[in-house]
Amino acid sequence: MLTGRKAWITVLLLALFMVSAFILPVFAITTEEIEEKQQELEELEKRQRDEKSALEQRLNRESELLEELEKLEGEIQRLRREREQLAREIGLVEEEIAEAETELAEAEERLHYHEGLLKLRLRAIQQHGFISYVEVLFYSESFSDFLTRLHSLSIIASNDLTLIENIQKETEIIQGWKEELESKRADLKNMHDRVAINEVSMEQAAAEREILLVELKEEIELNLKAIQDLEDEAQELDSLIRQLIAEAQSQFTGVEGALHYPIESPTWISSGYGWRRDPFRGSQAWHGGVDMAPYSGKPNYILAAADGEVIYAGWNGGYGNCVMIDHGGGTVTLYAHMSSLLVKKGDIVGMGQQIGRAGTTGYSTGVHLHFEVREFSLPPVRSYPSGNPDYRYNPMNYF
Repeated sequence: MLTGRKAWITVLLLALFMVSAFILPVFAITTEEIEEKQQELEELEKRQRDEKSALEQRLNRESELLEELEKLEGEIQRLRREREQLAREIGLVEEEIAEAETELAEAEERLHYHEGLLKLRLRAIQQHGFISYVEVLFYSESFSDFLTRLHSLSIIASNDLTLIENIQKETEIIQGWKEELESKRADLKNMHDRVAINEVSMEQAAAEREILLVELKEEIELNLKAIQDLEDEAQELDSLIRQLIAEAQSQFTGVEGALHYPIESPTWISSGYGWRRDPFRGSQAWHGGVDMAPYSGKPNYILAAADGEVIYAGWNGGYGNCVMIDHGGGTVTLYAHMSSLLVKKGDIVGMGQQIGRAGTTGYSTGVHLHFEVREFSLPPVRSYPSGNPDYRYNPMNYF
């Protein structure tokens, strides 16, 4: 009996050994395949992180180009105003030079006349000899004649003195006009030099403007594509969000009052809600959220807009690192493109709580927060191109 039991056990062990010989390799292959796929997934995620981290510190190039273009346009306008002012000043200086030349010519003519009189007077003295006043008075025939001679001598002396003074005065006037003319002509040359510099600056500014416009066109096209790609994924989230809301069974009943601004200051709106149009090509794309960009591309903290439960926290395609918060009552806020997340699915967050940091993950062309407000208990705002309802409301109406 014992021998029979041993034989039965031996047969059973042999059977198990034979089965395991077939089963174990299958399990080994399956595990190896899983590990291989897991490794491929990790490598893919690493490449994605590397690509995104390379963009982390990149500024929103479109806004940067717009700012540069605005400064350049201002510089071009300043140069134009300067050129117009120089033209007016040149005109005035040329008029002043013409007047100065006229005054100089008249002064030289007067000087020539007075010099002629002086020459005649000197020639008369030379011809008739020099007679002293005493001699003229001494030969007076009477007292009356004496007074007449004295008066005549006074007039002659006065006229001679006036003639000399006029010559001296006109000489000084001429010298003054010559100095003023020299100064005006120097000013005129300086103005013409400034005009030449202005023309060169204008040409340089115009050339820079053309380069900036080309870059700006390309950047706007890239941004519009990023927006359009994001829109293609936006409608796919609706069913996922509804499912997540149902699973969460939120304890919250909805948003009361205004939302908290979802990003730490200072920031600016880099892309608003609604249609975004390319001014160069005329193409356009719908933007169902608001893009809020930190200055200088800094990773500002992202803040919960209201109390709620995190129903999603992780990578989500074009949205990059993304967080969704259910506030109850059908209201869900979405935060996208973050560089890092500070919450996980299931976390209860309070209004203003830090939930991540700004970044440029997913379909993004610069560091910013893409913020959406989805209202599933309200009528849709519009329809997607597919015809599905779009429940994304303008976030700016909630602050």
